Amino acid sequence: MGKRLVSSKTASTEKQLFRMLNTREKGVALAILAALLVGLWLPGRIIVSTSPSLNHRVFFLIPMSGRITGGDYLVFKAKEDERSFIRQGLNEKNDVLIKRVGCAPGELLTRNKNRAWLCERKNLGSPLETDSRGRTLPQFQFAGIVPEDSYFMVGDDPRSFDSRYFGFIHGDDVLYQAL
Repeated sequence: MGKRLVSSKTASTEKQLFRMLNTREKGVALAILAALLVGLWLPGRIIVSTSPSLNHRVFFLIPMSGRITGGDYLVFKAKEDERSFIRQGLNEKNDVLIKRVGCAPGELLTRNKNRAWLCERKNLGSPLETDSRGRTLPQFQFAGIVPEDSYFMVGDDPRSFDSRYFGFIHGDDVLYQAL
């Protein structure tokens, strides 16, 4: 009972202090409170990409919700073998990639005679033989319907290290959808 009385008195005192402020002061107080709340919540929801493989640089992260379709950006865990080929260099604290869904589950993924990847006949780009350091790049091999809960990820730049090299990512590896 004593704790409830103290918290009730505290709340009452806070209300009285807020009522004593003029309209401008109330606005400033609410703006500061909102900025503090956003400042605590927002940093975990925004990611900045320095990779030249994407056209966009700042992404707002949301939890996975609903159906993922071609063109959606996803943040996913990089596998160990993927990390060794990425120019920007990933460390254990930053082992995520952001790429665009080039081909979603149930869609037809093929290659043409020029080795370019196609999703439902839409060109996703051709893989390179070597990276910028002259290292031979792995070449993903597949033709058919994209398996359930798997995604063929592509970057916006032709030199992007993406599913053309490391293959599908699984839905379990997706951390966020990025807007």
